Amino acid sequence: MTVAILNAVIAAGAAWALTRAILAYVPGNSRWVQSRFHVLLAAAGGFGAAMLTDHPAELIALLAAVVGCSLLVVIDLAVHRLPDKPVASTTLAMLVPLGIAAATGIGWAPFGRALLAALVLMLAYFILAFISPAGLGLGDVKFASVIGLLLGWFSWSHVAIGTLLAFLVNGLAALIVLIRRGKVKGSEVPFGPSMVLGAVLALMVN
Repeated sequence: MTVAILNAVIAAGAAWALTRAILAYVPGNSRWVQSRFHVLLAAAGGFGAAMLTDHPAELIALLAAVVGCSLLVVIDLAVHRLPDKPVASTTLAMLVPLGIAAATGIGWAPFGRALLAALVLMLAYFILAFISPAGLGLGDVKFASVIGLLLGWFSWSHVAIGTLLAFLVNGLAALIVLIRRGKVKGSEVPFGPSMVLGAVLALMVN
């Protein structure tokens, strides 16, 4: 429990320190920024990450995913964008420690599967975005690399379940908007937060 709390504090502190990265895309007066929602998300994610592993390098990779996804969720909620720079930074910040984890005892099979899952998920999202550009954007396609890398590290079933749950969560969110407003456009419900929540749920239940 102590380790989990420490990780929650570290993740929250990192997210708070990186608030400027959000402000590059989101106005400072946004309620998502002012509420420090990304800090809360990072704290919860950091706590959960400690429950998944005790391998130092693997834990660093998970914390990188937690912090990066926390920032990206807030950006997407505020302006419906998943910018290239934070997506790429999160991917790189995960890749390096995952490679170290693979080389220091965990093995290369999870690393190779994670890379392949990232590519497969990006391709799947690209096809879906091509078919229905109103529902998915290129930001979602690129962000799929982060989700694929994270879930693929654990198993293909995590990838499948997390992807399915992402669409179910997004559909539920769209239904809520429809009930409240009487209509809904695909662009009104950002998909990034659903991708993250789907991944979290997959890690919890699988």
